[in-house]
Amino acid sequence: MTSLLFTNCVEDEPESDIKTIELGATLTASMGSDLSTQVYVNLSEALITDVPVNTWELAFENNGEAIRTNSAKKVAVTVPSEGSFDEVTSDQGLVYVYDAEDGDLSKTALAGWELNVPYILDLGIDQNGNTLGKKKLMITAHSSTGISIQYANLDGSGLITDTVVFDGGDFTFYSLISEQTVTVEPANWDFVLTGVSLRTGAPCAALGPGAVPGINCDVYRLSTTAMINHYNGVELAVDDPFADLEQNDDPTSEKNLKTIEDSNYELLTLNDYYSLGSSDAGDAIGRSWLNILTPHSSAIYKVYDFITYLVKDQDGNYYKVRFLAYKGGDNAENGNPTFEYARLEE
Repeated sequence: MTSLLFTNCVEDEPESDIKTIELGATLTASMGSDLSTQVYVNLSEALITDVPVNTWELAFENNGEAIRTNSAKKVAVTVPSEGSFDEVTSDQGLVYVYDAEDGDLSKTALAGWELNVPYILDLGIDQNGNTLGKKKLMITAHSSTGISIQYANLDGSGLITDTVVFDGGDFTFYSLISEQTVTVEPANWDFVLTGVSLRTGAPCAALGPGAVPGINCDVYRLSTTAMINHYNGVELAVDDPFADLEQNDDPTSEKNLKTIEDSNYELLTLNDYYSLGSSDAGDAIGRSWLNILTPHSSAIYKVYDFITYLVKDQDGNYYKVRFLAYKGGDNAENGNPTFEYARLEE
């Protein structure tokens, strides 16, 4: 078995597409119907940055010990029973876990990771839904400046040993496919529109011996979410005139019959941000702005355009944002959310 050593690996030039938008604009974030693009939004500088989802699998916290996985492409982790890296050869019978959808760093798939303990990483899927394989992974060292890892195919082939030097951002992103660090997040952003892996159906633990992970339990699908940059002080208040109504997938339910005419968007001021109360939770927007309606096979989404999100960015500027469509612009497909925003005046 050959070991390849890479230290201080050279970071990829960003594959991202940066676009300038009009301040206070109405714009469409082109994620794609397959959710193959993550779209970072910077309201104060009127910029959106498109990043291909399949750019990375792991993100290492630069000023802490958390490790995120890229659930936007269904990256998942399981822990084998073998205590030795070399002994790990199969994931048969193991259950994979995903990062929590709320962005809580204490609930990632690798939360509580330990040095010199083997893990198995499912590399997720590509934009066509094809599986990208699995790797066994072990973290061998960690410091304030970097992290050392080794990974290989489950049969032990393709062994890579690498030392990842942390960059100046919040996270250093790494691709086990291209075997190097990559640029993902722009320097400044307020929220990102991205896919997220969600469990559908029953958890395997509830089914007992009849559980077949990925078949009759613990089935995960991709959905769209919006995560705020809570690592850098972005906060958000929500004006939902119908917060007391149940949000569900019934097209005839009362909340799903409300329209943009019921919105307070034009009336909201800075005082409303303070009176509503703000949150710094990563999923303060989350999936609250849309819902798929029954029958789900029709892929018809209700966008709650009467909800307004009041955003305080990391520079102390205030904006109001509302989502208008999931098939935005000239696109006839889902995965192209349109939203408008404006400065929040006193």
